[in-house]
Amino acid sequence: MKRAAVAAILALVLGAGAQALAAPRDDVGSIDPGGDHDPSENQVQLPPDPEGKAVELRLAGKCDEAVPILRRLSDSDDIARYNLGLCLVDLGKKGNNADFEQEGAQWILKAANQGLPNAQSSLVSVYLDGSGVTKDPVEAGKWSLIYQENGMRLALGLPDIPNAVETRLDGALDAQGWDAARQRAAAWAPAQRNAEN
Repeated sequence: MKRAAVAAILALVLGAGAQALAAPRDDVGSIDPGGDHDPSENQVQLPPDPEGKAVELRLAGKCDEAVPILRRLSDSDDIARYNLGLCLVDLGKKGNNADFEQEGAQWILKAANQGLPNAQSSLVSVYLDGSGVTKDPVEAGKWSLIYQENGMRLALGLPDIPNAVETRLDGALDAQGWDAARQRAAAWAPAQRNAEN
């Protein structure tokens, strides 16, 4: 695993992800939220460690600066996809821009479907809150179950779903809802990389 990927996972594990919710920015509209982005048109000069720099920017609440870098990396990097998704959801909430939130949720979903544990954990709140997706507590429950059983999460010693999120999830799902979530989780399989990329 690349050093930057490990650093990004460690930053997320250590709870630095909460810093991504910084004060609103006035320049949200300067980022192209469209899913039809052509990387060849992107003139962003990548720093020596682009993924590390982009994660630093995201954690500092500078998603407007991180997004162009993350877009360049997102074609082949699950952690970049995840961070791009987080940034777009954050920018969408700050700027009341549903397009950003929807695109962000799709990037997080792509990373989660590749097996990235932090993306899977994030989808619990995404589906509970309806951030860029239709609210779906059963889908939130599915991702909670998938995250809890993720071998990478267990190997890295990543924490369980936060208690506050777990409490919200338990309040949103009855026994029948949990059964449906278990069925969805059992039917889920990681996406094949060559089909995704």
